[in-house]
Amino acid sequence: MEITALTELDAVNNIIGTIGESPINSLENLANVDAINALRILREVSRQEQARGWSFNIIKEHHLTPDYYTNRILWNDHYLSLKGTNGEKLVRDGKYIKNLTNGSIYFTSYVVAEAVLLIPFDELPEAMRSYIIAKSCYLFQSRYFGDDTLIKVTQAQIADAWQQLMEFEVDNNDYTWFDNQHIQELLSR
Repeated sequence: MEITALTELDAVNNIIGTIGESPINSLENLANVDAINALRILREVSRQEQARGWSFNIIKEHHLTPDYYTNRILWNDHYLSLKGTNGEKLVRDGKYIKNLTNGSIYFTSYVVAEAVLLIPFDELPEAMRSYIIAKSCYLFQSRYFGDDTLIKVTQAQIADAWQQLMEFEVDNNDYTWFDNQHIQELLSR
């Protein structure tokens, strides 16, 4: 039975352990090149996968309030994406939010948006941590080690972790067949 890493340190040790590297004690002042690369890949994969938007990191109605004096809304570094509930396309413009729909960086009232947030690794659900680690192990091995046998094992772990993540999503949401786009198209005929 494999236990999911609870911290980034555990995850990095898991990743470098797949190539036989000794565990490290801290992520502070890293000197081990393999650990540095593993941490970079782990954070890259975590951000990339969370950007898809999941039940645990989407806020359907997030209120964005402009500053009273500047009428601008600060971009929070935890935002992966924002989509206005009235159809506004909201993007990062330096330190602030810009409405691409009308080209404005000024807001006269609050905006309600669907926000996809970046959650710290330690706070992610176990199924997502497992998937991120499996995918990170695969990328690490294929980039820096290249052993075909290890890569095949890791690919199987990715598939298993993906299945567990999908089960987590189904168990934690109220999905129905009517949510499926193809079913919607059939019903509209």
